[in-house]
Amino acid sequence: MTAVLSAKVAAFCAEIGDNTLLELARRQNKAELYDAVLQAIRGGVASPQLEAGLDEIDAMVRQAYGEGLYTTTRYTPLPPYPGATGAQWWTCPRGLCAGRGRVRPGQQPPVCAATGNQLVPAPLPR
Repeated sequence: MTAVLSAKVAAFCAEIGDNTLLELARRQNKAELYDAVLQAIRGGVASPQLEAGLDEIDAMVRQAYGEGLYTTTRYTPLPPYPGATGAQWWTCPRGLCAGRGRVRPGQQPPVCAATGNQLVPAPLPR
């Protein structure tokens, strides 16, 4: 299964909240690649170069840990229900990543680790 770019961006962003991925990139002499990917995300640039960089980071993680960032076990929402369910998903305000989980009543909005922007509630992605 190949992950779409928005899911790859979401997986990368989910891992940059601490320095684990950055330290791995430094040990593998890929800190420049990590920085380039992060800057592209912060700049809102969804390009073939961004996807290639994310794939290279995934390969780096796979080599180090035996499993990459984009596994088939990561949760993705079900296809949209033909009617309106009212369910919402935390969504990237730039539309660059796949977001981060279902909105729960009273929940504080998560913050994107790459941009520092709060995610926004929106209908489940299609």
